[in-house]
Amino acid sequence: MTLFALLSRQRRFVYLIVGILSVAGVWAALRLPSAIYPELRFSRITIVAQGSTLGARQIVFGVTRPLEEAVSIVPGVTRVRSHTIRGATEISITFASGTDMDRALQLVRARVNQIQATLPADLEIEIEQLTPSLFPIVSYNVEGGDPATLYDLARYDVKPLLSRVPGVGRVDVQGSDVREIEVIADPARLAAHGLSYSDLADAIRRAITVQAVGRVAQDYRQYLIVTDQEAHAANDIGDVIVRGGLHVRDLATVQIGTEDHVRIIAGDGRPAALINITRQLGGNTLALADSVARIMTAIAPTLPPGVHVKRVYDQALLVREAVRAVRDAMLIGAALAVIVLLVFLRHGRITAISAASIPLTLAITVFVMRLLGQTFNLMTLGAMAIAIGLVIDDAVVITENIARHLRLTGDRAKAIRAAVQELIWPVTTSTLTTVVVFLPLGLLQGVVGQFFAALATTLTVAVLVSLVLALTIIPLLAEQFVTAHEVEPTRAGPLARAQAVLDSLGPRYETALGAVLRHTRRIVLAALALVVIGIGLWRLVETGFLPEMDEGAFVLDYFTPGGTALNETDREVGIAERILAVTPEIEGTSRRTGAELGLFATAQNTGDIVARLKAPGRRSRDIFAVIDDVRDKVNASVPRLRIEFVQILSDVINDLAGNPRPVEIKLFGDRLDSLEAYARRLEPGLDSTEGLEDLFNGVSEPSPELLMRVNEAEAGRLGLTPQDVGDAVSGALLGAQAGEIRSEDRPVAVRVRAPDSVRFDPLRLRALPIAGATPLGSLATFTSAESRMSLERENQQQMIAMTADVSGRSLGGIMRDVRRVLAAQPPPPGGAGGAGGGIRVALGGQYESQQEAFRALLLVLFLAAVSVCAVMVIQFESFVEPLVVLLVAPVSFVGALVLLLITGTALNVASFMGLILLVGLIVKNGIILLDFTRLRMRDEGVPLAVAIREAARVRLRPILMTTLCTLFGLLPLALGIGAGSELQRPLALAVIGGLVLSTPITLFAVPTLLVAIRGADFRLQ
Repeated sequence: MTLFALLSRQRRFVYLIVGILSVAGVWAALRLPSAIYPELRFSRITIVAQGSTLGARQIVFGVTRPLEEAVSIVPGVTRVRSHTIRGATEISITFASGTDMDRALQLVRARVNQIQATLPADLEIEIEQLTPSLFPIVSYNVEGGDPATLYDLARYDVKPLLSRVPGVGRVDVQGSDVREIEVIADPARLAAHGLSYSDLADAIRRAITVQAVGRVAQDYRQYLIVTDQEAHAANDIGDVIVRGGLHVRDLATVQIGTEDHVRIIAGDGRPAALINITRQLGGNTLALADSVARIMTAIAPTLPPGVHVKRVYDQALLVREAVRAVRDAMLIGAALAVIVLLVFLRHGRITAISAASIPLTLAITVFVMRLLGQTFNLMTLGAMAIAIGLVIDDAVVITENIARHLRLTGDRAKAIRAAVQELIWPVTTSTLTTVVVFLPLGLLQGVVGQFFAALATTLTVAVLVSLVLALTIIPLLAEQFVTAHEVEPTRAGPLARAQAVLDSLGPRYETALGAVLRHTRRIVLAALALVVIGIGLWRLVETGFLPEMDEGAFVLDYFTPGGTALNETDREVGIAERILAVTPEIEGTSRRTGAELGLFATAQNTGDIVARLKAPGRRSRDIFAVIDDVRDKVNASVPRLRIEFVQILSDVINDLAGNPRPVEIKLFGDRLDSLEAYARRLEPGLDSTEGLEDLFNGVSEPSPELLMRVNEAEAGRLGLTPQDVGDAVSGALLGAQAGEIRSEDRPVAVRVRAPDSVRFDPLRLRALPIAGATPLGSLATFTSAESRMSLERENQQQMIAMTADVSGRSLGGIMRDVRRVLAAQPPPPGGAGGAGGGIRVALGGQYESQQEAFRALLLVLFLAAVSVCAVMVIQFESFVEPLVVLLVAPVSFVGALVLLLITGTALNVASFMGLILLVGLIVKNGIILLDFTRLRMRDEGVPLAVAIREAARVRLRPILMTTLCTLFGLLPLALGIGAGSELQRPLALAVIGGLVLSTPITLFAVPTLLVAIRGADFRLQ
């Protein structure tokens, strides 16, 4: 029993299954989570340790190195990189691909816990696995009041409402001012009573601590005995008795104030509190953003007069625009493919049967995506858009063959049965060639592997579903609805003229092929010439990493010189804010000074500004032109301000991948002075490189310090150690924690410290009384000095990282110039007396990621070709036909490279994926042609030359139909219209360019080479 006979008997069951799966697909489409990217997991863990007040060099020895040594022995660690600043360190740990990151996180935490007792006591350590959920998808400013009030509103009123929204990961609130109770103690009065700042803080803490001291039963009830010492206001702190009848108010002024300024948060240039909302893994970006927006709208009337919330970043806007753009591309591509079918098949009913495979395939694919845990994102939606031109191929070939058999015989059932039976094997193998090219993608690791795994999975599901539908539902629909009338020639109208042209192509192609078969040498020379051209184009075409897209928002990272006061940093950044405010394309900004987007250790002279642009339809320039304009204006207005520009999503992805900057030159060596000198030598050459922007030479600017050296003899005479003196000074200047008061449901910290007139005046600092009336100046001397603001290390070696962005040129082209600069300025010789101290240079950044990805993709490309060859060997039971067909692939790559060069598109990982997909698509036409050739040779015993000419005439129509359907299906993606289209455009261009060239090569070069190898008179045994 043939396949069609079985299907015909069980047609109702087939209809039922297809209907159920299609309805399930529609249901899944309404519930599938939406996000901008697939769910990504990164093999990185970050440790942020902060809270100390030591300088960067002391932090390296006291915190960074012990942590580095502890985590370096965790299994799977490949790289440990640290960034140390004054008072904090950030350590990034990279693990080998395939590492169980949940277990790695446990091991890292265990190692840190083992050494935590040896670290400074006041250190706060945060250990997190880096995931996109650490970065916000929605951000709001709370504006219109004083900073402390805005922070309280955001922290205690808004945050609890947002935290309960399904799918919300974290709600982080940042503000300039956080309230605290200030106990400002007069140094002279403390000294007169023999008290230190720590003594006063301890007395307050002991007095206001609430304790449960016991239980008692009385009158059949159990009572908990609790000390009623809780403080609720500043006056309660002032009433605390320190000793005897001495109250706190006798020694200090108690008032409501704010913590010391270490950061500034602003929105549109005004004080603000910033609310960042992150998404849990698997959460729906659109649903989450909508829920947050509804809550913000609901609370707006309840806010104090003048206070309002403003959205400054919303990833859902980009997701919606991207989904809409891909949807439009799919509809346009499907419409163009159907028009192609109508031109070839001539009648609406048979065209509709073929076109039915598109919505059915997409619906069932969505259902399978839900089962596999996929989401709607740029990669899966892009795969579905790419699949529009592919999923119709099998249906087209089957339908066209049914129409041809119906013209040969009037028996509909017999014609359909023969047509289906004839194509089961070639259609299956040609589809499998598209599938097997994706199997080696499992070798890809990191961001590239996860990005294109989602694309490959969706595309594989779609083409396999289309194959099943082409062999089942399409023949059944043809049996039920297609009659001899539907395959009769059209007698009038535009379709009749198109039909005449198409009908003449077959005989003309057969004649032309007969002539070409006699000129094998010319065909071989032409193919070799194309290969040579391809090698030249490979060197000419620009290269990149991941495609850049207009996200509608960017981040301006800024750095003032080391040691710049917070107020001065605020002034300089305010100039940049005003430039952004008058830029017509920018709708709003949010600024942080002393804090950054994500989990980082941040100094007070650094920060970032998030700028949100208007919708693309409301602005005349793209984001890249806006960034270049802002860069030029800021550099001209504030030359001391070093700035870097990144788009938010690309910044998140590259930060998570461990290579945040496109260009990074790492200098390693034992002597930091030598590294800095070499970096300064390289700077002029790199700075003059065209396309290199925001260059940073990696040299840490000096930060001022006031060194206090304690006279141990004098201190010892008073019974003090240098640490005792340091603790006393720390209590006066930094303050001592003294517990908290509880006002309603809001805790407010209490801190004891010296007056600002003492803390911020170096001259009065020397008069600070220590251990009674002894002035600090008699126990210690002060010396001005400078130290490095930050220190970088990688794998426990000190390092300088020179970084830069790229603009106007491809990453590959710029890196060629960078290599020339490095070759012209080699590092000085090492050795004991050498100034270089053995400097080692390594290239990192996104260029390193690109090189790793390209090496892996080349291996994938080779394995894809081997996999395709294996499928064809099974079908043809020979190595000759597979090798001849595969020879077309490298020649067809020339077409892909030409189109990339013409359109100015870089060869990046997306276009490389197009080349891999091209391998599977190219051989489909060759299989359709050569399989029919073998069929004629086997059934009729004709020689190869005769059979291949007949196959050329018969199979030209389905080859042209499938190729044109694929080309027109990809055309909307290649035009790059709409948000997010930049990710799929290079892939679509590579496939279109390759297919356009591969089609004539398949039609002429493949038969010619096969006849040349086999001989014109070759017959099957």
